[in-house]
Amino acid sequence: MTASVHVHGVPGRSLLEAGVRAYGAADASRGSFIEQAVARALEHWLSHRSDCAGLHLFHDLGGFRDVARHGFGPVSLGTANIDHVVLSGAQWLLIDAKGTGAGTLTTDDRGRGILIRPDGTVRPQRWLDSRRERSAAGVLVRLTGLRGWPVWVLPDATIFGPGMTRARAFQGGGTVTQISDVYGGSLDEVLAVPQPPADPEAVAALTRYLARPPDAAPG
Repeated sequence: MTASVHVHGVPGRSLLEAGVRAYGAADASRGSFIEQAVARALEHWLSHRSDCAGLHLFHDLGGFRDVARHGFGPVSLGTANIDHVVLSGAQWLLIDAKGTGAGTLTTDDRGRGILIRPDGTVRPQRWLDSRRERSAAGVLVRLTGLRGWPVWVLPDATIFGPGMTRARAFQGGGTVTQISDVYGGSLDEVLAVPQPPADPEAVAALTRYLARPPDAAPG
């Protein structure tokens, strides 16, 4: 019988509740759908690992203002949230779900991220030009005292061009994979089996930043 990983939070909650104002109804709905699809893939992958009982999966973390612990100074992310985090006793994975759509993800001649669609049209991918994950990783270091690794999960309809990893987002390292590969266990390469169980103090620290419904009392 397959065991279950410890799951905290609701994937895509922030987008459904506040994203309409920021991104419009269509983009918010699509973003939430992708986050939920990635969440299902992560839960499937983790629950099929022999060490799943000690792992914790967090969905939709936010409200990071002046986070300072474990000897590090304060870091804030403004209104940005973290889609998913996998936490063990040795490391974490910072996981960003991207609804990029069909096409080839690569960079242009200036090193800017783009998606070349099947019809040949080009759509900018500004997340590839950002180092936001570095700040988010800094938050996780402060909350857990651990180092980790960034991961971007894309739909299966998105394929990776040879110039993709030249983008600024990957200058500090990171892994890009597809939803079907997560189901297949591809992330075992960056979260080796077995992992020690997550520290309850680190679990509690992350839990305080879970997105909550508007009428919920503060944690």
